[in-house]
Amino acid sequence: MIENLNIKKTPKQLLLEARIGTWSAVGVTIASAMFLIALVVTFVIFPLNFNWQGIEVYAQSYTQHYWQILMFVVPCFLIAPLYLILTVSIHRFTPERKQILSLLGIVFAVVYLAQITANYYLQMTAISQSISTGLLDGTTLFAFGNLNSVFWSMEVLGYTWLSLSMIFIGLLFSGGKMETAVKWIFVVNGILGIVAIIQAVTHLDFGFPFSLVLFAFTFPASTAMIALLFNRLKKTTI
Repeated sequence: MIENLNIKKTPKQLLLEARIGTWSAVGVTIASAMFLIALVVTFVIFPLNFNWQGIEVYAQSYTQHYWQILMFVVPCFLIAPLYLILTVSIHRFTPERKQILSLLGIVFAVVYLAQITANYYLQMTAISQSISTGLLDGTTLFAFGNLNSVFWSMEVLGYTWLSLSMIFIGLLFSGGKMETAVKWIFVVNGILGIVAIIQAVTHLDFGFPFSLVLFAFTFPASTAMIALLFNRLKKTTI
């Protein structure tokens, strides 16, 4: 996977860390697969209307499509902590000379976790409660359905931190076919994710749907491969 195991660790420690790595990778894979399904449902099968017509119209739509919005929000909320655990697990199997990369990956994953989970928790609590009680003042700037809202600005910035983390983590992988595939999926998606913040700042519209679709399909595939690599490590410790 990431070169050699640390021989200073006991077999029990190695087994525990490999198990945590395996299950965190499985968790990210499941959550990101749920995100892919939600993306298809939200934008293809039962497309939501993102043509902002005011908070009153959105409040009616929100009530009608609440579970559909949750299908999008919940997986994204879950990916963040699971991904952070995964980066820590990868760090534990990273040779010392490359640990600067894994630590940078963890640092950006922490910022991503803090920002994205707060953003989605806001949608599941304050926004939901405000709409259900009819207290709509101030919700326009934070509404999921408003593409010019604070929510989407924080969303783009949050996934920029994820993109930076993916680049550093991806550079750790080398060797076999799965390692190479994981490396390039992480690095390419990371670079395309950084492009998104350039678009947001410059108001240029290019390539965003492509990068989102590429991430939605390839990210769960890459984390599934990481789960297999951790499982392979786990077997070597038994």
